[in-house]
Amino acid sequence: MEISPIQSLFSVITDNIFTLIYLFAIAEVVIIGVIVVSMRRHSLRLQDVSSNLVKGFTDAPDNDSLQKPHEKIDGALHYLSNKILLDDDAANIIEKNVSRLTERSLFNRYYLIESAISVMSTLVQVFPLLGILGTILAIAGTAFGDGGIDASRLTEAFVLAMDTTILGISLSVVFMVIESILSPKVERIINESIDFKNIITKVRLG
Repeated sequence: MEISPIQSLFSVITDNIFTLIYLFAIAEVVIIGVIVVSMRRHSLRLQDVSSNLVKGFTDAPDNDSLQKPHEKIDGALHYLSNKILLDDDAANIIEKNVSRLTERSLFNRYYLIESAISVMSTLVQVFPLLGILGTILAIAGTAFGDGGIDASRLTEAFVLAMDTTILGISLSVVFMVIESILSPKVERIINESIDFKNIITKVRLG
């Protein structure tokens, strides 16, 4: 029986389904690494920005070494927001501090983090689909093969279907847990960046 190009493609994918799943898993690990490193760098950048913006204020929050980085950032945000509302002269001091900052250092750095977390979320949903794909291809392979369906080929197809399904679901669960841990932290960093941007915008608009 002549093998069609579609059947050949199915055969190639079936033979390499585990390699395909592992490649997606490696890509997911790399993306997680990019997110973690980018979050760390952006958090340090936000700390530097918060320290620079409160310069010149005698009543600025003290730097407590026991505070976590985001506690320092939140403290500076709260202080600057209130200062702008209650003290007309504060805007002039903040504006001088803002003039030393570049917009790129504050506003555009978290785009990579947003993009990476979006790709990560998409790949989490791909793993169960790859498991299902392995199941379908294993069953289809027994139907497309020459000589009809025999017990040994059916057993091999069943084992392949179970293995790919279990592997796909397991990886999906692992990466879903990691995503649930990272997502709130990414959202917090983005919100802090937007809050700083709003403060600077208010100062520049007078």
